[in-house]
Amino acid sequence: INVLSRKHEQAGIKSPEEDLILLFLSVDSRLKEFDDDNRTWLDDVTDALILSPSIEQNQDISNKFPSVAKKDSKVDTKPTKDGTMQPSNAVSFAVDTSSSDTEGNVEIHSSHVGVTLSFDQKLRPRPSSATGQQLALSNGESYPTPLTQSATALRLRTYNAFPASDEALTSHYSADLELSFNLWMCADGIDVLASSYARVVVDPVILSSSEKDISGPLAARIVSAWMSGHGDDVYADKILRAVAERSAQDSILGMTKDHSMSDRKILVDKIKVLNDMLVRISSEAKHSSSFPTGLGQKCRPFSWYAQNVHPQNDFHEEEDVNDAKKKAWMNGPTTKEEGATDENNHPSKPLNEENMAIISKASPLNIKYVDASGGHAEHPHKGATDENGKYGYVHDETFLVKNPPTFEIKDEKDRGVLCKKGDPNYQMLTKKVFVDLPNHEAAEKRAEHGLAKKGRAKIFCLVYTIEKNHHTIPAIKETWGKKCDGFMVASTKTDRELGTVNIPHEGPEEYNNIWQKVRSMWSYVYDNYYEKYDWFHIGGDDLYLIVENLRLYLESEEIQLASNGGQYLPNGSEETQTPLFLGRRFAEGGSMERIFISGGSGYTMNKATLKTLVVDGLPKCRPHMHTFSEDVMVANCLRQRNILPYDTKDEAGGERYMPFAPGHHLNYHPPANPKDDWYSNYSINCKWGIDHCAAKSVAFHYIKGDLMRRMYAILYHYC
Repeated sequence: INVLSRKHEQAGIKSPEEDLILLFLSVDSRLKEFDDDNRTWLDDVTDALILSPSIEQNQDISNKFPSVAKKDSKVDTKPTKDGTMQPSNAVSFAVDTSSSDTEGNVEIHSSHVGVTLSFDQKLRPRPSSATGQQLALSNGESYPTPLTQSATALRLRTYNAFPASDEALTSHYSADLELSFNLWMCADGIDVLASSYARVVVDPVILSSSEKDISGPLAARIVSAWMSGHGDDVYADKILRAVAERSAQDSILGMTKDHSMSDRKILVDKIKVLNDMLVRISSEAKHSSSFPTGLGQKCRPFSWYAQNVHPQNDFHEEEDVNDAKKKAWMNGPTTKEEGATDENNHPSKPLNEENMAIISKASPLNIKYVDASGGHAEHPHKGATDENGKYGYVHDETFLVKNPPTFEIKDEKDRGVLCKKGDPNYQMLTKKVFVDLPNHEAAEKRAEHGLAKKGRAKIFCLVYTIEKNHHTIPAIKETWGKKCDGFMVASTKTDRELGTVNIPHEGPEEYNNIWQKVRSMWSYVYDNYYEKYDWFHIGGDDLYLIVENLRLYLESEEIQLASNGGQYLPNGSEETQTPLFLGRRFAEGGSMERIFISGGSGYTMNKATLKTLVVDGLPKCRPHMHTFSEDVMVANCLRQRNILPYDTKDEAGGERYMPFAPGHHLNYHPPANPKDDWYSNYSINCKWGIDHCAAKSVAFHYIKGDLMRRMYAILYHYC
């Protein structure tokens, strides 16, 4: 059409000041006109879209078409050379429906004045109505509609100015959504021409119900484009969750009366899996070729649209009978608790029984710092030495976040290594595990603008190594290390540039004495950094930590609830805290009485647990023993103080902390007798294959060589 416009100008058929009018007509619709002195639909559209030079005429037309008069559009309204105003706007026609009897007689069913089109919380189209105020503004001759109707007219110049044109939106309805959002958020909206003699007649049998709806992946793509930033994550989260619920219910539920708790759990798990998938699609869509960019700078936020264009239902749909049945079935039988309140600190759902039992054994602890150093006279509190071997060195744990190294793919050979496709690691990191960047970015913005109750969780990351393995540290710094609020590498040599710190300990520096090394490391961290951070994570130099996912998990309602005793959410003024010990649980020798956390992917402790370990535990828990099994020793020490490993699986049963590389977990399946293999014997209620890893996994182990950088390249879309 643009080519045709230019050819007409070259041929003198039209002037550059003249514009073409586009009419988008749905495949199931036709325009019906009524004779009135030879006036056509095009005359009505021209009046609405092309204002004459006359001030009086302009005012008259503006009164008829309220959205024309808007002045806050980010797409400029400019006069032509002859003074004609060309506002960025679009118009739709009133929509009637048709039906036919067995003999082929067609009947037209007229719609009422004020009928518009909008969508519900699941992005499904639904009829709506203009408000009385909107109708009064133009005496019912025109009124705004949140979504385009079956026929929509606009100027070519308006269409060319749209910032979003996503070729991946391949369904009728998803394209209508994008057109509507372009018009409302980036231009001046859509009016229904109720006064026009032309109307649209829709044949409801031409398009199937699925063609009039939107799939989950396309919904995620729409959400990613139009609901990022400006606090719009609230709408994005709600819509993706609702779409996941709808898809899960449609695929699983039969509308029978009786369902078991296991059936309900299947549905809840299915919703969680689908929601994670949609969040992942939403995140990855931003890296596709036709994805619209820069909408936050070019257009109004979705929150503006929701409040000003779509305010009537605010995406809280009225449930039909089937929806109510489905929701009641999913939630199961409910009883009202005595003393239940609607206070802000009441959780949306309780902890599961197992984790409630775990935290109930531990006593809340006052988290005020207590000096346990003993003057730094003896191990494990002697501290660290500088480059010259002098004690008293305190490492700047913020050095990495202040000067983070840039991740770069060096050349095409490097790209070939990092972006190799098809192997098990690649499959797990592209089909299941992802970094929840949308929620991370939204949380960052909430914290930045003071919209969160408290700042983001501050995480201290602790890695242990020895000097001969210092070559592994640059890859950690370049990838996940720089995302920690505090970062330190405990080693046998202090190197300020590398971030390594020599922390001497009792006994020799050897694998069979890691327990003593870890005792001194935790003591050093407590003595110097305890009051600055909320959480502390430790692991070896072959650990890969997905810090965004870890931080979101630690900030989740579940973990906040657990850290406050499991009944109420903290309000930020608490002086005590329930100890939490997080990681991948193993049953030592298959015994559920001796559960510990695997040191491979590391473990995460809150302030109460770190204080308990250092102040009360280390002086008494085999203080002079030499052993390699520091993870078992820490767990035994905390167990004696009623602090048990917390089950960190996600709602779908996926593990968050992984003792091996991603590809290993994709391919591993236990033997017929699980006791024949130590891993399956030690594992607790695990799923296997691709379902083993949580979509928002936190940590992996045995990440060596190029795999560290490769994981980063895949997870953060460098490939």
